[in-house]
Amino acid sequence: MSAFAYQHLRAAKTFRDQAIRVEDQHLDMEFGEFFEDLRTYGSGCVMSATASLEALINELFIAPGGGLRELFNDFEKEFWSRGGVEWKPILKKYQKALQMLGRIPMSETSQVFENVNALIKLRDSLVHFKPNWDETRKHYVELETILSGRYETSPFVDAGSDFSTMKSMSAGCCRWAVSSVAEFVSEFQRSAQLSQKKMEQYLDRAVA
Repeated sequence: MSAFAYQHLRAAKTFRDQAIRVEDQHLDMEFGEFFEDLRTYGSGCVMSATASLEALINELFIAPGGGLRELFNDFEKEFWSRGGVEWKPILKKYQKALQMLGRIPMSETSQVFENVNALIKLRDSLVHFKPNWDETRKHYVELETILSGRYETSPFVDAGSDFSTMKSMSAGCCRWAVSSVAEFVSEFQRSAQLSQKKMEQYLDRAVA
């Protein structure tokens, strides 16, 4: 199949379940080598969940007869060319879809929207990782502020550990990542009403 959104989602859920398993097995233990597994599963979950979100909206735009492609005057130019929809950030693609459909944009101050925005920022910090040796760097302070309180952090690291690469490598973060994507897509679909069968299958798998 050419569609890959579900595959990314399935990977995110697999990583989530493995993170839960490792964390549960070591809850009464001090920090140790097992934490490398948690970092593998945690980072994999965050990246895959975000990839699923972007793959899904791309698939919705590109699919012939899906309800969006036909709304372009010149799909090749308006979607693929530099400055076109394909170049937009993930959340702007979802908002663009709603705009094209004549729907009300999603509230960017809602918890559902802010959770996914925070997830994308966490993903970006991992994909474009830079060592955080200067604790006063504005980016890291802002990221921790955005993420704090959204999920349970790792019970194995100390208070001074880096938030995104250590504290966020937890079962709680993985649960939040997958559920945030599911809740966001569900809210988007309630308004967009696109590719009903595809979206129902995606959402059924997201909450399973």
